[in-house]
Amino acid sequence: MFDEEESGSESSGRAQDRLAARMRAVKERSGLSYGRLAAKTHYSRSSWERFLNGKQLPSRVAVEQFAAAAGEDEESLIALLDEVHSPAPGPAPGPAPGPAPAAVPVSAPESAVSSPAPTAAQEEPGPWRLRARAWLPAARALGYVTFGALLGTVASVLVLAPGAGTGQDGAAARPSASAEGVQSTPAAGTIKVGCKSDTCLRREPQAMDCQWDATTVRQTFLRGMQIELRYSAACQSVWGRIESGAIGDSVTIKDKGGTELTAQIRVERDTYTRMLAVAADRPWQEVTICGAIPRFHEQECSPDRPVQP
Repeated sequence: MFDEEESGSESSGRAQDRLAARMRAVKERSGLSYGRLAAKTHYSRSSWERFLNGKQLPSRVAVEQFAAAAGEDEESLIALLDEVHSPAPGPAPGPAPGPAPAAVPVSAPESAVSSPAPTAAQEEPGPWRLRARAWLPAARALGYVTFGALLGTVASVLVLAPGAGTGQDGAAARPSASAEGVQSTPAAGTIKVGCKSDTCLRREPQAMDCQWDATTVRQTFLRGMQIELRYSAACQSVWGRIESGAIGDSVTIKDKGGTELTAQIRVERDTYTRMLAVAADRPWQEVTICGAIPRFHEQECSPDRPVQP
């Protein structure tokens, strides 16, 4: 049992290495940097470095967003991801032992009655039955793997079908790739989002599909930690994001009216806030973003001075 589990773990590790290598090749072919990947998706630069270097297995959503950003067909990448999660088939059993050698008959006295010859039902199974018994476990394991791959394909179709992952306004629009295979950011009017302006207040940007057209409009650094204010024209909202931080570091955004939202890193090295609404009379330029490192009692903001109400 231990050998089978160890073999399955090694097989899963090899599949993860192949997925990471394929994603690195796609990244190089598309010309995307880690920074551009972070800008086009909802995952940070450090997360993409871990995914593409094989240090962490990406989620299905991460693989889908990576394929969309690079203009790549996601089915082949999803298939590799499913291979990581699929159980490896166990070793094929060895050949079944052959029939035992027949016992040498002992001559009976002439007066003894001879035993009747064995019938066909009592004879040893033929060679074809022995081969069938030997291959049956391997065929059963192959069937399990094939069934798992089929389920993964069906799940991918359901995820990509119209209406999957919808927000309030229906299906979320995927950014389309140009003829050269380079990702093009859709215009704000072509993106279907789940909220707009005031209806986005305190809501998750990814849940509302606001990340698809998001751009970084403010950026500053504190001890290597990257602090960004992200803006979505389609959602008319902003949110704060920090990367390359540590557990306990935080990011805060505050608008001119005094509404303030904060997020703190609880796992890994990055996090983001919920959204603040902006409009023509209260643009994103009136939003201040600050990153804080409590263990050093330091904070960095952009702009340097808070916007006066």
